[in-house]
Amino acid sequence: MNKYAYLNGTHDLPTLPEWGPFARDVYALSHIADFERGIKFDFFMVPGIFRRSFFLPDPLREAGCAPTLATPDLTFYSIRQQMEGKDELYADISYTQIEKDLWLGRCEFVNNTDNFQAASLLHYARLAPRQEVVPQLPDDYRYLDAMTYSELEFSYFRPDRHLSYGAGRHGEQTYPDTVNSTCLGQPPSQSNYLPCFGEKAGDRVTYTFDAVPGERSITLRALIKEGETPEMQIILNGKASSVKLDGSGKFELYPVYDGDLQGKVELTLISGGAAGGIHLDGLITGPDSAVGKVSFPTIARAISPVCRSGKTENTLLISGSGMNKNYCCRWSMKPSAEREYMVGDFAKLLTYSYGLRQTNYYSFPDNTGDIFCRDAYIIPIEISPRSAKAVYVLYAASSGDEAEKRIAAFDCSEDNLEAIYQDAFKRASQLDCTPAGKQFSYGYKMLAAAALTNVNFPIRAEGSNIRHHVPDKHFNSLYSWDSGFIGIGFSELDKIRAVENLHVYVTDPSNEHNAFILWGTPLPVQIYLYMELFNRYQDTEMLEYFYPRLRHYYEFLTGRIENSIFNTAKSHLLRPWKYCYNSGGWDDYPPQWYVLETAHHTVAPVVTTSHTIRFAKILRRAAEMLGKHSDIELYNSDIEIFSSALQKYSWDSEENIFSYVEHDENGEPAGFFRDPVSGRNFNLGMDGATPLNAGICTPEQRQKLFERLSSPDAMWTDAGISTVDRRAPYFRTDGYWNGCVWMPHQWFFWKSALDYNQSDFARRIALTALNMWEKEVRATNYCFEHFSITSLRGAGCCHFGGLSSPILNWFGAYCRKNRLTAGFDTWVLSSQSDENSFTAELLIEGEKNDFCTVLYTAGDGEWSAEYNGIAVPCVSEFPGCLEITLPKASKGLLKLKRTT
Repeated sequence: MNKYAYLNGTHDLPTLPEWGPFARDVYALSHIADFERGIKFDFFMVPGIFRRSFFLPDPLREAGCAPTLATPDLTFYSIRQQMEGKDELYADISYTQIEKDLWLGRCEFVNNTDNFQAASLLHYARLAPRQEVVPQLPDDYRYLDAMTYSELEFSYFRPDRHLSYGAGRHGEQTYPDTVNSTCLGQPPSQSNYLPCFGEKAGDRVTYTFDAVPGERSITLRALIKEGETPEMQIILNGKASSVKLDGSGKFELYPVYDGDLQGKVELTLISGGAAGGIHLDGLITGPDSAVGKVSFPTIARAISPVCRSGKTENTLLISGSGMNKNYCCRWSMKPSAEREYMVGDFAKLLTYSYGLRQTNYYSFPDNTGDIFCRDAYIIPIEISPRSAKAVYVLYAASSGDEAEKRIAAFDCSEDNLEAIYQDAFKRASQLDCTPAGKQFSYGYKMLAAAALTNVNFPIRAEGSNIRHHVPDKHFNSLYSWDSGFIGIGFSELDKIRAVENLHVYVTDPSNEHNAFILWGTPLPVQIYLYMELFNRYQDTEMLEYFYPRLRHYYEFLTGRIENSIFNTAKSHLLRPWKYCYNSGGWDDYPPQWYVLETAHHTVAPVVTTSHTIRFAKILRRAAEMLGKHSDIELYNSDIEIFSSALQKYSWDSEENIFSYVEHDENGEPAGFFRDPVSGRNFNLGMDGATPLNAGICTPEQRQKLFERLSSPDAMWTDAGISTVDRRAPYFRTDGYWNGCVWMPHQWFFWKSALDYNQSDFARRIALTALNMWEKEVRATNYCFEHFSITSLRGAGCCHFGGLSSPILNWFGAYCRKNRLTAGFDTWVLSSQSDENSFTAELLIEGEKNDFCTVLYTAGDGEWSAEYNGIAVPCVSEFPGCLEITLPKASKGLLKLKRTT
C-alpha cells in the first residue's frame, strides 16, 4: 500500500495534533472537541498592564503581536505581544505539547525598561464562536442533512457540475443559521451568475435512506423568500404528490409527507420555481410532523459548558452536554477572580469593558451572546526593571476525571515547567544556514512561524470539517493558488506539511463533485508543489500517489471533463472567467479588471494557457518516470496545440508581448485585446511574459521579455518586478497589484531565469526580495502581503504566510546548507551529500545548445563542478551559494567537490 494512502477520504491535515493554533480571531491553544460538528475549545492568555489595557493577541489586525517561532508539527509555537514600545515591555506566549492531551502554556512578561512594571494576565477558556445551529430532536426523530443527497439535477447547463466552487458538494452553499453551516442553495461563485436551487422549475434532488419502525412523517427545514409560495412536487417511492410552501424569509419547518415509511425510501423533491430559490437545510423524519417538536439552538446554547473548581488549588474543570472530553486547567499563580459569561462581540468586550479590569465587577457582560467564556484574572504580576517573570498553565483533556488526576500527579514545579519550555524553544530555534544567510534569518523565522500558525478549524470541505493552512487568519477559506505557494514554502520547512497541503486541493478521479478544490484563482500552483517535492525528496511513492489526482485536475483545465468550459474557444486559448474573475491572482491587473467590470468574457488571457502547458510538461515527465507511457501522447499533443495557439494568436511583435486575445461570438480568434482608452496592447505586464514559465518562447521572444522584466525603465523597480510595465498608459501607483510588488509571480520568473541561464537576474530577484523583507520584518515584526513600489514598505494583511511564502524558498536556495535548486526544466532523480561533496543525477529538458543554471548552497570554501565527467562553470556570486551552468536536453551526473 502506498504510504500516503492515509490521506484518502479527507482534506484534513491528519498528522497535526488535535490541539493547536486553530482559532481565527485570537492566537490560542485550541482543542478540537468534536470534528464532525466542528466544535473546539479555545484556551488563551491575554496580557495586560495592571488595571489599564488588555492586549488581545489578535491575528486579524496590526495589534502589536506576531508569531515568532513554530515547529512544523505545531507541538510548539510562540507569539510575542508588545505592550509598551517595541521590545521594551512585552509578553512572550507559548504553547508546548508535553504528551498527547497534555500541554503547557507559558506567558513570560519581559521588562526591558528602567521602570518597575505591574502587569496582569487574563486566562480564557472559551467555546469557539460558530454561526451554525444544532438540531434538538425527540428520541424518535432523525435529522438528514440536505447535502447528503443521492442525486441532484439542475434544469439547465451548469459549468460548475464537476467543480463546485469552495470545496462543497454540487449545489452546496455556506449559510448562517444552518446545521453544519451549509445548505443546498446558491452555489458560490465570484460572479454569482448561477441561480439558486429551486429558482428554476425542474430543479430536483433525491434522498435515499432506510426507514426505521414508527417513522411516518417527513418535514423539510428550508428558507424561502417572504411572499413566495412555490409548489414542490414530491415523489416518494414512485408515488407523486405536491405541496405549497409559504415563504417567510427565515428557515421554517414544512411538512411534506405523512404516511407509512418502510424499508428503503427514495424521496425526490422537484421545484416548480421560486424567486430567490429554495435554501434546503435538511429533512426530519419521525412519527408525525416535526413542527413544534424540534428546535435549532446555536452550538454554544446547545452544549452549555459547566465549569467548577478542581480539588487542587488553582485548578479549573470544564465539562458539558455533547462534549467528547472534559478539560482541566491549572495556573501557577492564584487568580484574583474567576468569571463566567456569554458574550456576542469578544474583541469589543476586551477593548471597551471597564468592568473587566476590576475584580469586584461581575455584571459587565450582558450575557445575551453566543460565545461562552470563562476567565481567570491574575493580578498583579510585578516585574522589576530589566527582568522577566513567567506564568505557567497546564492543560489536559480526557473522558471522566482523568484530566484532573493527570495534572494533579504532574510535577508542576516552575523548574520542571521551564525546562520543558526551554527544550521545545531550542528545538524550534534551530536553523542550519550559511554565514551569509544569517543576515536574512530573522525575517525567515518570522515568516515560517506565521505560515505554520495560520491554520484554522473548522473549514468545510466536501462534507467534512477540516484543519487548513490559510494565507492569513483573516482569509478563512480554501484559497487555491495561495495555498499552492504555502505548500511550496513548506517544502523548505517540512515534507509532511507540504504533502498534506498539496492533498487538500486535489481529488480522486472518481470524485463527481470536484475535479480539484477551487476557491479564488484557478492557477494550478499545486503542480509546481508536486515537482518541488519530488526534486527535494525524490519520493516515487509521492509521485505515484498524486499523479492520478493531478491528472484529474489537468483534465478539467483542458476541457476533457464534462461541463468544463475552460477550452471552448476555437483558438484553444483557455479562459477561466466563468470560474473566477481572476486569471493569475493579480486582482486589479488592468485587462482582467476590465473583464470583470464589463463581463467581457470572450477574451482569453495568456497566463491560463501558459501554466497549463507547464502543467502538461510536468505530468509528461512524471508519467514517463511512472511507466504510464500511454498518457504521454496526450500531453505532447496538448503542449503542441496550446503552444501553437499562443504563438499564432497572442504574440504582438510590435509591443514585444504576448497579448490577451479577442474572440467573436462563434469563438473564433479576432485579434489583440487593446486598452479602450489608449489603443495600446492591454497586456503590458506580468501576464504577457508568462510564456517564459511555459518554456515555449523563441530566443528573440525570451530576450525581449527578460529585457522588459529586468529593465528599470520598464518593470524592474527597487522593490522587485512590477505587476504592470510602468511605461503602460494604465499603470498606476494606488492599485492593489497595479503599482505594487508581490512575491509569487516573481518566483515563477525567478525559476524561468534559472531555466534560461539568467543567473544574474535570478539572483537580483531573490536578494532584492530577501533584503526588503528582512528590513520590513525587523522594523515591524509583520509579514505583509505586498510592497509599495514608491515607499518600499509592506502593506495588506500583516501575518500573511500565503503569497509571501517564496521568501522561504529564496532563503533556502541561497542560504540553507546542502540545498540544490533548479528551474522548471530540471528534474533531480537522486542526490547525496556530505561536508565536502555533493552528487546528483539530473534530467534536464529543453533545446540543445541552450543552458540553464542550478544552485547549490555549499557554505564556506571553494568548490569545483563536473557534469558527466566534464568540468562545467561554477561560480559563487553570493557567498556560500554556487551557480552552476549545465547543458539542456541532457541527462547525467553532477558532482561537486570542495577544493579548499
